[in-house]
Amino acid sequence: MHPNWFETFFEGLALDMWRGAVTPEVTAREAAFLASRLELQPGMSVLDVPCGNGRHAIELARRGMRMTGVDISAGFLDEAQRNAPEIEWVHGDMRKLPWNGRFDRAYCWGNSFGYFDHDNCQRFLEAIAAALKPGGRFILESGAVSESLLPVLQPERKLRIGDLDFHSRNTYDAAEGRMDITYTFTRGQQQEVKPIHQWVHSAAEIRRMLRRAGLEPLAAFGDVEGAGYALGSPRFIALARRAGPV
Repeated sequence: MHPNWFETFFEGLALDMWRGAVTPEVTAREAAFLASRLELQPGMSVLDVPCGNGRHAIELARRGMRMTGVDISAGFLDEAQRNAPEIEWVHGDMRKLPWNGRFDRAYCWGNSFGYFDHDNCQRFLEAIAAALKPGGRFILESGAVSESLLPVLQPERKLRIGDLDFHSRNTYDAAEGRMDITYTFTRGQQQEVKPIHQWVHSAAEIRRMLRRAGLEPLAAFGDVEGAGYALGSPRFIALARRAGPV
């Protein structure tokens, strides 16, 4: 498997499945959480990375934010550009952000933090810290954190989303702290099989990584209702702040 599998994963049936997996109501609730916990105010410059098809960025732009979205998937960015051409969409690698002190706020929503090995995840956090203004807030969200993922891990999972059948076969490599997953997407006679890696970190490990990057952890939540993070929480949401005056 190519280590940068994510460069070509979000195409074809996989892109269709991800597009249909989240309702507008879920996006609205998540955007409201981001607006509240990041303490967003109209006119703030906000970085969404990786932005996918821009569902959060578009919602926050409606609330008056000056949004920039970064993603490596050309398919996602094409859709985002069609839906919101007024937003700045950038095709790029989230580990190599080109900005220094530009953004008031930033967030990384979804499991993409674990797409890389430990060193590259650390590199991403350092890129975020560099892109933020001093005192800028950052949210990191993932369901692939050990306290959330491992208690409910199943070797296989099957779902139907619209006219798509989705199947995953999951193996956890304890020595590496990594999930090896094979996804199969099927629509009628069309089928795509895509293997991926997902590195798994503990909540404490992520807190240490944030600090090493110059991002001071402020809180950890287990859902968008604001419950504190604990063993078995469905997702991990870390709120942090770049060092420096607010």
